[in-house]
Amino acid sequence: MNPLADKPPRPLLLMCWHGDLEHDRGGGNTLAIDRLRHFIGAGWEVHLLSRTAPTCELVQGCEEVWQFQDSAYRQMRRYLYRGLSESRVGRMLLSLGFRQATRFHQLFLNEKRDYHEAVGRANDAKREGPVPSFRKRRNASLIGAAEQLIRFLNPDAVFASFAWNTVIFDACPEHMLTILDTHDIQHRRAKVAAASGGDLSDRDCSHDEEAEELRKADLLIGIQQDETALLHDMCPDAITVTTGHVPPRTEAVGSPEDSRNLLFIANYYNPNTRGLKAFLEQDWPALHEAGATLTVIGKVCTDFTQDVDGAAFLGPVDDLDEYYAQAAVVLNLASYGTGLPIKTVEALAAGKVVLTRHTCCEGLPDDAPVIQFEPGQAAQSIQHLLTDVGARREQEQAAVHFAATALSDEAVYGELDARLEDALTTALLPAASA
Repeated sequence: MNPLADKPPRPLLLMCWHGDLEHDRGGGNTLAIDRLRHFIGAGWEVHLLSRTAPTCELVQGCEEVWQFQDSAYRQMRRYLYRGLSESRVGRMLLSLGFRQATRFHQLFLNEKRDYHEAVGRANDAKREGPVPSFRKRRNASLIGAAEQLIRFLNPDAVFASFAWNTVIFDACPEHMLTILDTHDIQHRRAKVAAASGGDLSDRDCSHDEEAEELRKADLLIGIQQDETALLHDMCPDAITVTTGHVPPRTEAVGSPEDSRNLLFIANYYNPNTRGLKAFLEQDWPALHEAGATLTVIGKVCTDFTQDVDGAAFLGPVDDLDEYYAQAAVVLNLASYGTGLPIKTVEALAAGKVVLTRHTCCEGLPDDAPVIQFEPGQAAQSIQHLLTDVGARREQEQAAVHFAATALSDEAVYGELDARLEDALTTALLPAASA
């Protein structure tokens, strides 16, 4: 008797990610790993297409990981002979018997040919005359591999990130649900950066150019309420939802009473490097003189090679827990709006006091327990928190309460789950609802 016979088929999701997920280094990677974790936990049969496989234990439940730099033929062959009984496609192949399955080798050869043709088409499209620079961010190998897997897996839903990757949805038949995690509104992203003295010109595009790409998606995910409202205006026929980030479950730790340590964790990204440079010039001298120390973690350290008195630039580290435990205050220093302030959210989940520039609070509720400051005015607020342990404890308790109520799976993903459940019972996903 087949023990799988009585189990209802799980909806199959193909998630396409353009880069590396081997390590969680913040930014879009953190959000992508969180989306994977949630879909796996919600019962989807998740296949991931990315440059590298994630090593995070939270996403080890992926049905299969496809790496688009590999040979297409090797991918297909691996899929045929590895873990076949654990997936819907695998069970179908096994039911054909070994001889029939062997005949699929010709299909794999055809898929290899089609993969390279798809890569060629994507490369040709990038070379055809002037295109908005955000479309130049497309990865031809990702697009080719996605097109190949969409035909082979026939997923119920395809998930992609960033507006320039909606070209993947061109390969999806009408019945397939297409989901785009926007991460940001691209046509305003470069303009916000330029107005603040930054440079994100490689994301630049017009409102109409971005809307043309977004309309290929059935469901659009915004990471802030105002983004979701704008997405709805741009694409009124699409489902639009707001979905933030659920930080990893960590034990909230209060700071040591005698701690004078400030902690800044950030990826290598223009707003972060500009913000840290300004903080070191405008706020750090007075803080260091008052006895504070500064720890900087992440790839943001790339641009800071000179010694700064009282500051340690550690670069990426494998475990943040000990650094959170020792920090009196966690900083968010990004110099202009950055979408969802992921490191602020994660610090609140760890029960920490968070001091943030007023420009870094987008996407947070008005009651989020963060302390905002203007450039050059951080010293006074921080010194108060370093010397008044009672005030610090009050902020830490507020962070713990906020994380429990506003950063749970139910609070962050409830709206998305409800809309996907509706989709599973409509014509969008007839196979999954049968």
